[in-house]
Amino acid sequence: MHSRNISRQSPQYFVVIVSMVFFFIAGFLYPQPVSAKQVPDCSKCHKIKFEGKHVHPIITSGGCVACHTRPHEKDAKPMKFLFARDQNLCYACHDQTKFTLKSQHPPVMAGQCSACHDPHLSDNEKLLVMTVPELCFNCHDKTKFENKSVHPPVAGGMCLSCHNPHSSANVKLLLADPPDLCLLCHDKNLVSGKKNVHPPVAGGMCTSCHAPHASKEQKLLLADGPDLCFLCHEKKTIHGGKIVHAPVAAGMCTSCHLPHQSDNGKLLAGERPGLCFNCHDRSGFEKANVHPPVAAGMCDSCHLSHTGKRKFLLLKSVNALCYTCHPHVKTTPHVINGITTAGHPLKKKKRVRINNKLTRLSCISCHNPHSSDSIRLFRYPADAPMKLCVYCHKKS
Repeated sequence: MHSRNISRQSPQYFVVIVSMVFFFIAGFLYPQPVSAKQVPDCSKCHKIKFEGKHVHPIITSGGCVACHTRPHEKDAKPMKFLFARDQNLCYACHDQTKFTLKSQHPPVMAGQCSACHDPHLSDNEKLLVMTVPELCFNCHDKTKFENKSVHPPVAGGMCLSCHNPHSSANVKLLLADPPDLCLLCHDKNLVSGKKNVHPPVAGGMCTSCHAPHASKEQKLLLADGPDLCFLCHEKKTIHGGKIVHAPVAAGMCTSCHLPHQSDNGKLLAGERPGLCFNCHDRSGFEKANVHPPVAAGMCDSCHLSHTGKRKFLLLKSVNALCYTCHPHVKTTPHVINGITTAGHPLKKKKRVRINNKLTRLSCISCHNPHSSDSIRLFRYPADAPMKLCVYCHKKS
């Protein structure tokens, strides 16, 4: 075939020249979208830092155009030429299920990934814009995490040792529900394994007594002394009587009760009477003859533990208490039945002088309720009942 020669004078030559000029001008005024492969190095025009301690992996593997897939497109400019908005861009690489569990961090829910992470590079791990906990304090009130007593992981800025920063199946973004979360650090044997466990402890309600972050009280307690206990226990039954047990009045609940668990009933720190002897002089309870309830550690068979209306925290009046175990004393002549049919008076409202002291007559006028070196728990030295009389009835 012979090619056609177009002379410069021919009409066809003129058409070709005009077309070339037209398409050149149109291409300059209306540039077509440029594909990602055509712009591999954005730093030639854009002042972008690609080197740092921590760089987003996608930058090193795919370059800027891995995310900014629509460079120079006019309608994509408000989106920074990204192929998607907010978290949807991140979900192209990151597993969405890790960010959409039951409890979600509000910034995550709002798609504000860049509120915590720099999308390009950072001097902090995980591309964080700041180190933890300072990053957390951009939203959370710092004063709530500063007090006299601070949880060690909080003091160490270890927020992520308890909380997931994105989403969690547990409330408060916790890594696990209490007490399992607490037992990641605390010894399980401190709160379980013994016969009696404090109900809130057994229910995993650690934060019903302890603040998880900071507190003005020791042990991160929510309140001081008995006020914490009164959140559950009725104050009137413990503090409301005329007479209050000294350690109770001082708010020393844990001097008798363990807060978590115990092998003893009522979460007592020890068995009675040994527990009572931590304060009370043991010598008065261990003489030659010991009252059987005392020997058996049955202190609460006569005394209330917390509060009461009678002296010595007695459950009943002295004589009424004695009649509980010794009913025959009340119904038959006592002690001097050989001398008078009425027997010795067992009580008097009027004070009488006994051993140079004015007192009301009762069973303990003659008997020591705890222990004695004399027979029948006599309060004074005597080896026979009649020899006790001289301590009140002086010889003429």
